[in-house]
Amino acid sequence: MNREQSYRDVVAFHGHECPGAAFGVRVAEAAVGRLGTPEGGLVAETETDTCAVDALQVLTGCTYGKRTLIHQDHGRYVFTFWDRAGGRGVRVRARAGTVVFRTDELWRLADRIEEGSATPEEAARFAGLQSGRVAQLLELPEADFLTVEEVAEAEGAPVPKRVAPVDLCVECGEPTSVETLHDHRGRMLCPACHLSAHGGTLPAGHGDHGHHPHSQAHRHGAGHTHGPGNGAG
Repeated sequence: MNREQSYRDVVAFHGHECPGAAFGVRVAEAAVGRLGTPEGGLVAETETDTCAVDALQVLTGCTYGKRTLIHQDHGRYVFTFWDRAGGRGVRVRARAGTVVFRTDELWRLADRIEEGSATPEEAARFAGLQSGRVAQLLELPEADFLTVEEVAEAEGAPVPKRVAPVDLCVECGEPTSVETLHDHRGRMLCPACHLSAHGGTLPAGHGDHGHHPHSQAHRHGAGHTHGPGNGAG
C-alpha cells in the first residue's frame, strides 16, 4: 500500500485534506497489513463516525453499501476488523495523548473559526497546525500513536445483514426492511415508530424483540410469537 497515494485517494473521496483522513489511512494500513485482503473481504466495526471512516471505505473494501462496515456510536477511536473466513481479527485504537487528538490550542482555534470570530492570523495558524498533524500522521511510526491487538476469536465478527424484502410500517406507511420491523402488540412498526410508541425510550429487552415473520431473526429465534394481541411490545 503506497501511503501517499492512499492518502490522495482518500482525500479525493472525502473532499478535503485533514488529520482524520490521514489517521484513517494508517488505521486501514494497520489492518490490511496484518489481515491482507481475503477473497471474502473484511468486515469492520468503527466506534466513531469521524473523517477516518471514509479512509476505511476507500482502502479496506469495507463499506456501508456492502453492509461490511458497522458503526457503533461509542465516540472512541477504536476500529475492529475481521477476516471471518480466515478466523482472524485485529483491534486498532488510537493512543491517548498523541497527534491523533487535537491540542487545547487547536480546539480554541476551531471554536473561533466555527463561530466566525477567528482573525486571519488565527485561521492561518489553525491550517498550519492541521497540515503539520497530517504530515506527522503519515510519517510517524505506527507504534507512536496506534495500538494494534489481535482479536482472539473471530467468532465475534458481526454478520452483514442480508438484502431483505420490505413490508409497510403500519404507523407511517413507509416500506421498511423486514429485518428491522418490530412486532409491537400485533402491529409491525419501523424502528422510528417503534421508539415513538414507547415514548422515546425502549424498555429493557425491547430493542431486538418481536420480529417480522419473514425475518431471519423470527425464523431462527427462540420461540417468538406474533399476530394480533400476541406480539411483543
